[in-house]
Amino acid sequence: MNKLSTALGIALVANFSDVAQAQDYQTFCYGRQGNQLVGKENCTVTVTFDHPRNGLDWRIVTRSGRVRHYRNRGEGIELWSQKLQKWVPVVDNDWFSLEDAILCWDDFCADWQGLPLD
Repeated sequence: MNKLSTALGIALVANFSDVAQAQDYQTFCYGRQGNQLVGKENCTVTVTFDHPRNGLDWRIVTRSGRVRHYRNRGEGIELWSQKLQKWVPVVDNDWFSLEDAILCWDDFCADWQGLPLD
């Protein structure tokens, strides 16, 4: 094995070990219309912590097949826009219900009870 291939192998192993493992969680998702939640459905949230490029990364897939992909690089939450093919800022991020642990990003919400936030 020459020095170049050894160096590349070490770099690949180092980069691979930097990627945190994704964790899948089952929960409920909702649409938000003003001060009401609508369209409750099962969804899967895939969370990756310490993602090397973007800190916290979470992808939500609803039972009906709708996909929402968010990230937080420490400068605010962004949503991946399929239409624009780029990350766009989430305007409103708040708890719909702190008691029920329902967290919203603009007009989309998920029950975060039992899911990790940090």
